[in-house]
Amino acid sequence: MKKIIMGFIVGMFLIVMLAMTTLDSVHVEYILCRSEADENSSVIDLTTEGDFAQMPSSATRLRTRPDGSGHGGNALEFVFCGGAAADKTFTYKIYAWRRTNGMARMVATGTGTLGTQAVVKYPYDSSTATLKFWADTLTVTHRWSKTVHSTDASGNNETASLHLDFSGYEYFYIEITSADGSTGDEAGDISVYYSYI
Repeated sequence: MKKIIMGFIVGMFLIVMLAMTTLDSVHVEYILCRSEADENSSVIDLTTEGDFAQMPSSATRLRTRPDGSGHGGNALEFVFCGGAAADKTFTYKIYAWRRTNGMARMVATGTGTLGTQAVVKYPYDSSTATLKFWADTLTVTHRWSKTVHSTDASGNNETASLHLDFSGYEYFYIEITSADGSTGDEAGDISVYYSYI
């Protein structure tokens, strides 16, 4: 009887550890959501476009657990970085779509400012970054069905992030404007990462 109980306990322990490992595999990393690029040359016009069939090809589908059992939570964190100097600015819009059909949903709009915390290595491939900085200021001027929180709307030279409940949406697209690096005060190339929280 002791062997049966002990076997049951060990089996339960292994199941819990496997579940934790699977969950951690989608929680421990920042996933590229917008490749590093200058501001978008064209923007989504919700008066004439925006349904699922018109979703930009660069929209990111949320990553699921390796076993296909889901996303591992309902909350996302977005972080922004760019260059080539601190205190440079940009404007963002975040759109979302369901899995197979429907209209674009505006998740959030706002502004960002780069701080002085350097991007040492890019999170998605660990390559070395040069003259890139994390956004330390993110304001949110539009919210959707659930509140989108900024961890810092006033700037403190650390890393600001946006937190939101993705509410069952599957695809996210980040649009960047007012970031033309040639103007002198704008951020230039911006990349965006997400992680489950």
